[in-house]
Amino acid sequence: MPGSAKPSSLSIAWKNGRWLPLDQAGPSLADAGWVQGATMVDVLRTCQGKPFLLERHLDRFYRDCHPLGIQPAWTREQAAEVVRELLVKNQVGPHPHRAWCVVLLATPGPLSHYGTHEPPGATLIIHGYPLPRARYSQWFAEGAHLVASTVPAAVPGPVDPRVKHRSRLHWWMAENLASRESPGALPVLLTAEGNVTETSLAHLAWVTQRGGRDVLIVPPAETILDGISLNLALELCEKLGLPVQRSNCGWRELQGAKEAFLTGSAFGLCGVSQIGHTRLPFPGPWTLQLQKAWQEVAGEPVDASFR
Repeated sequence: MPGSAKPSSLSIAWKNGRWLPLDQAGPSLADAGWVQGATMVDVLRTCQGKPFLLERHLDRFYRDCHPLGIQPAWTREQAAEVVRELLVKNQVGPHPHRAWCVVLLATPGPLSHYGTHEPPGATLIIHGYPLPRARYSQWFAEGAHLVASTVPAAVPGPVDPRVKHRSRLHWWMAENLASRESPGALPVLLTAEGNVTETSLAHLAWVTQRGGRDVLIVPPAETILDGISLNLALELCEKLGLPVQRSNCGWRELQGAKEAFLTGSAFGLCGVSQIGHTRLPFPGPWTLQLQKAWQEVAGEPVDASFR
């Protein structure tokens, strides 16, 4: 890959073909990503020092960029090469406690009317940071505690809720409100009809009984982000023989779940121990089976980075 500057320290990033210190790699103030919030994003993590599910993340990233008019000059194959080189340059090792998160950002580029004389065209930035272990370790030790948020979920509109873009203002609001009212709890955003969607940090799925058998319930695809980790979990459910249904569900019904779990690229899959004031089995039997199946895919225990 093209690279103009040899890095002199760790914590370096890549921006439009150049390797730069992380604090110099952001979009300019004339970039549409800053001015209008027009930024596509994807986040993945490493397992055993390698980018986990990289191809799936790149597929989603490039799939979502083009319909929104963001045309990165670098191909997905070149981006994959940059991701791998980023890990080498930042000396990311195979030990679980050395795991990293990798972020891909794409914007339409600088706006010409700002008169900054920056080269036109999309901005592509790839950077990373050490996996925030403290953010998720309590979920593996004690289970996640979910609360209903008064901040409404995103609704289908000009931007499809399935698209992963940088504007997460509603999630930010929900998380900050929850931290004041229920410290340590994770907010679940509901639609105007009161249906469960996703949390501010992760996807949510739960097991209930329908027709005399266990069934995994997931919110309808058109109401939530198209999650890489969630999709992997659903594939594992099929292998384990746990049927999956996508359907709307209210908060009260969610509290009647037999068990529940969260999925997300940074932490994988972990159990929920409490929904509102209702305690759930933690970890639930299906959650344990899914974590074991996840380990076979990742090559390490799902909680290895959080012990």
